[in-house]
Amino acid sequence: MVISLKRAKLLVGVLVLVLTFSGLVSARPQADVSGWAAVDTFVRYQIDVNKAWGTSENSYFVDELTQLVLRNFDEELDARIAQYAGNLTPEQREQLKYLLVSDYVSYLYQKSFYPKNAKTLVVKPIKIASVKKGDKIYDYYYTSTSSSIPYPIHWWVQVKKDMDGGYGRDRHGNYYWINGNNNISYIKIFYTSNDVVYEVHFYDEDDPNPLKDKYFDRERCRNYPGRDSTYGCEDIESIEVKDGYIIFHSDWSHVCENGVCVDQTFADSPKHAAGRRPYKNDIAIYVSNVMNHMMDVIDSNPGMAKHWGYVSWT
Repeated sequence: MVISLKRAKLLVGVLVLVLTFSGLVSARPQADVSGWAAVDTFVRYQIDVNKAWGTSENSYFVDELTQLVLRNFDEELDARIAQYAGNLTPEQREQLKYLLVSDYVSYLYQKSFYPKNAKTLVVKPIKIASVKKGDKIYDYYYTSTSSSIPYPIHWWVQVKKDMDGGYGRDRHGNYYWINGNNNISYIKIFYTSNDVVYEVHFYDEDDPNPLKDKYFDRERCRNYPGRDSTYGCEDIESIEVKDGYIIFHSDWSHVCENGVCVDQTFADSPKHAAGRRPYKNDIAIYVSNVMNHMMDVIDSNPGMAKHWGYVSWT
């Protein structure tokens, strides 16, 4: 049953109803908030409770929590996008709400895995060379960082259309028409002696539909005060590397359902998933397998031109 915001209360000591598939609680924490602040309070509470119970680390926790938010806050989210509703089809309105919520849930969930007492570096790579080999161009970047960072990742590969803009169809036949300017602006590194998180900042994130993208940017910047709005609204994604594995907590482009696994492509309707791959020193991260910067060490868009960036962490 969907509980309205005004009626939803969670009293101390009262048992909560637990959804059997993931441990997500259906009641809401008591809070005198409304609108997006209520969504924020609810999401943070769910993440904290499920991490404490050990029920948050399944492959689709972010997607399941997103669906729970959509069910419980449908009226509030409709009011949130009401000013745009006349320009969008019912399907596009539902897609916009899903994108807004899943983006927010994913960001908060990723941050919950940042290592405690970590050292922090903010690095903006400086391009020092560009080399053409066959039909590929490799750009080389220099950064002044600490050699004590464990698990360095040197290759960061991005779909060229994500940077330059344009239109076409991806490998799954999905049509896209995007503005571009979604380049990596800088990388923030959180690290200990055996754990490192790469927080990757992109200037923007484009929806394949230009009309929906305009509203998506506007709402995301409202939800994330202080983000760079030079080209739309800054996107932030992170990956963790520890114990010999690259861990994608909610931005893995590889999804599996009912025993069938597929690699999401650039203009797919994205689904947030978690997973891991073995770390190797020469490994490459394909940071825009999907338009919202879900990634993997495998290229899911082999027919699309790429920008190959090599970062020297010295």
